[in-house]
Amino acid sequence: MGRNSKESYNWAAGSYFDLFIVSAVTQVFFAVGLYWTFISDAAWVNAAPVIHSNIRILAIVTLPILGWVMALAIGIGFDRFPLDYKTAPFDHSLISTIVVLNISGQLLIMIGIITSNIDTLESLAKMGATLLGTQLILMGPLAWKLTRRGHGKVGWWAKGTLLSLPIIGVLTILTWALVHYDWIYVLFLTVVLDGFWLMTSFAFILGHFKDRLDWKLMSPKVTAQAFTVFAVLVIIHILLEFLYQSGTITDNYVKASISAPILWVFFISRPDRIWKHVLAGKQCSAQILSAYSCLLATAGMGIYEAIYIEEKIGMFYTRFMLIFGIVVQAAWGSSVYLHEDHNHIEIENRKTRWISVIMMLILMGSVICLALNVGGHFDSLNSELVARIAVISLFIASFDFFFWLVRDAIFNHEDWHRIPMYYTNMNNGDDDDGGDPYFPTESE
Repeated sequence: MGRNSKESYNWAAGSYFDLFIVSAVTQVFFAVGLYWTFISDAAWVNAAPVIHSNIRILAIVTLPILGWVMALAIGIGFDRFPLDYKTAPFDHSLISTIVVLNISGQLLIMIGIITSNIDTLESLAKMGATLLGTQLILMGPLAWKLTRRGHGKVGWWAKGTLLSLPIIGVLTILTWALVHYDWIYVLFLTVVLDGFWLMTSFAFILGHFKDRLDWKLMSPKVTAQAFTVFAVLVIIHILLEFLYQSGTITDNYVKASISAPILWVFFISRPDRIWKHVLAGKQCSAQILSAYSCLLATAGMGIYEAIYIEEKIGMFYTRFMLIFGIVVQAAWGSSVYLHEDHNHIEIENRKTRWISVIMMLILMGSVICLALNVGGHFDSLNSELVARIAVISLFIASFDFFFWLVRDAIFNHEDWHRIPMYYTNMNNGDDDDGGDPYFPTESE
């Protein structure tokens, strides 16, 4: 049944609020959980992680990549995709369902973590992961419908992200059902983190520089070709990881394949052009620029870890940098920029989130030092102290995002507009009586 799409969109354009609030609150609790998991048992900082820690590490990794960072990504998608693909907004009930599934899944895993009982953690985490996986499966039909409408400004980087959601949801549920099988655990990290989140993060980065700021980085044809090469590199990386875990390949160096897609997205996006704009004084998101810069450091860590660190569970420090250096910063920066677009704040008047940027750089530096210590190149390091600094830095950065959301998004929204300033050219007057050609007459 049809409905007034313009009136419904007046609410739906702000639908990212609920998911942003869920993310801001749960990421502060996540920092506490990280401290509880690693600092209360500091053995991990003095040696590479071991296989029996699968459940604890998988639980702490699931929280950001399926929980609070995913909430930000879905919130951005709910807001932008109807505009990018010129379709009606998402249904209110779907948004509410995903909010409930997301926060419930995270809470179950968090409760399991703080019990410090491995059996309780496994039981609660399986239930929580099922809820987090279900939220993505529910996105499947709409993702398929949206991607059939066009390519958007970043092409297959956005379409690939959308179409991958139900696959990631199913894989999450299967991984926790078979959590004691090491190969499924490694497959989960390889596909979800090395593949999906690297792709999604680059979609955020590319969307910011190329689409939002209109920096001329690559043509649509090159964008499509870049995605094709990226997909091939990720598939090769997944196959090499599987062969390594199965024992078919025994050379530890093959794990460096994690760096190939990271290096590809770094160089194909033309760092020379990006930094030319930055050095020329053009404004951009410092968080997204920091995330982009971390691509090179993370790739370097992947090569170092494959050569010098013997470990069973695979590329712990590289993936830690990938999550927090690249994924989290790209999601934070995109979220802040989106909300400020809704507030119609001119780019030159926007404040730089220096606290979170500096804290995340300290976190990255700490992780690099810990990896060098485990690899035998920084023996004098006080590992426990550096680990505490790393977690405290993450906590401060998370609280900074939470404080921003409460101050600028919840209690200071009188300047908020239903259409972001970037899209105002699509809307011939917010409330013109003559009608809005952007909005369809039927809800999707």
